[in-house]
Amino acid sequence: MSESPIKFRVAICGGGVGGLTVAYALSKSPHIQVDVYEAASKFTEIGAGVGVWWRTRQVLKTLGLEDDVIRLLSFLPGDDRVLSIQYRKADQPEGQDMGPMFSRGGLLGIHRAEFHETLLNRLTERCRTFTSKRLQSYTQSPDRDVPILLEFHDGTTATCDILIGADGIKSVVRKRMLQEAAVKAEVLKRDAEAAELRNMIEPHFIGVYTYRTIIPSEKLISISPQHRVFSSPIQYLGKNRHIMAYPISRGRFINFVAFDHHPDQEGTHFGEAWVTNADPEHVSKMYDGWEREVSELVQCLDGLKITRWAVHSLETLPFYSSGNVAILGDAAHAMPPFQGAGAGQAIEDALVLSTLLAHERTTKRNAQQVLEIYSRVRQPVATEVARRSRVNGEYFSLRPLRSDFTLPSLKEVTGRIQENFEWVSETDAGLDLERAIELLQTES
Repeated sequence: MSESPIKFRVAICGGGVGGLTVAYALSKSPHIQVDVYEAASKFTEIGAGVGVWWRTRQVLKTLGLEDDVIRLLSFLPGDDRVLSIQYRKADQPEGQDMGPMFSRGGLLGIHRAEFHETLLNRLTERCRTFTSKRLQSYTQSPDRDVPILLEFHDGTTATCDILIGADGIKSVVRKRMLQEAAVKAEVLKRDAEAAELRNMIEPHFIGVYTYRTIIPSEKLISISPQHRVFSSPIQYLGKNRHIMAYPISRGRFINFVAFDHHPDQEGTHFGEAWVTNADPEHVSKMYDGWEREVSELVQCLDGLKITRWAVHSLETLPFYSSGNVAILGDAAHAMPPFQGAGAGQAIEDALVLSTLLAHERTTKRNAQQVLEIYSRVRQPVATEVARRSRVNGEYFSLRPLRSDFTLPSLKEVTGRIQENFEWVSETDAGLDLERAIELLQTES
């Protein structure tokens, strides 16, 4: 039996969750050759837990990955409206219950590295992988018959017909794409537009530090066997600080993230390394005087490796594609981490992009138009999720509360948080996919 003819070659720069999800989905097509270029010396993921909401789970189901995710859980998730997160005002010796948040299917906690390994294992022979290939630049010709040239830091080159930038918040692909758009705007004497595009290239510090680790459940059990975190995800809120914790790896670990907000630093230049190791004692002292449950959690930090992240995000980009080049995930819409939606949005990007590229109507000749459809469908959705995430950051740091922190105002904050999360269980990414396919069928 002869092999199926290749319609085009897709290069994916970046082997994180977003890049591998789109690689896996495209590698199932017999007519697409996929090459994944990872900058690191091996495929790996940094970070610990990933929250999977009902909307994301439906996307994974469409991609054929839901069963893989369920195998990473200690229970079988359903579609009923269930407790998702418990909220407590905890920056005092006696904490206050702020009320629960419910959502369809709840919040599923999985280990990022375990999901990443699953994606690697699901790649087909149509996908080739390369490591130690950090993109330096790319060149795209106006002639559609001329392939895109990729140049890597090690001096090697490669070519492709379509380039997908899944290279994270510091994306080289985004930088090149926006620079080219700015130059075109300057040629047309649209200097204000050009300046705005250049301002979108680099991420900005949002004045938030996160401290991340995973706590062995046995360690917490030895201190507090009935700790609330074992029953559901929980957030402990305080003025300009909060903690998010939930079980992962079938309950073997607790994903722990501590947030430290500095509103006065938002928008300032952050000249240090974005990710560094942190002293467990320093993190513990940040929560001195908080309620007992928090003290029990931070006691477990002793001896653990904790990473401090200076959180950056992007300005809202007007487009996610240019010519035969597209960006996805953090390269396109890196957002604050207050919706638990960064990975989920990258997965949605991957679904729409891979479905459009694998469609029978898509060819090398109309690829630019297809990528524009992807951009038009995904950009408004990701922009709205990022907006909600920024608003949630205000709620989680208790900045909108009245000065007396009375219980009615705490309940009101929880209610607003609940409303801000409605999209994760009340909306369906499948509708966006249907719209994208309809646009492809009517415009191509």
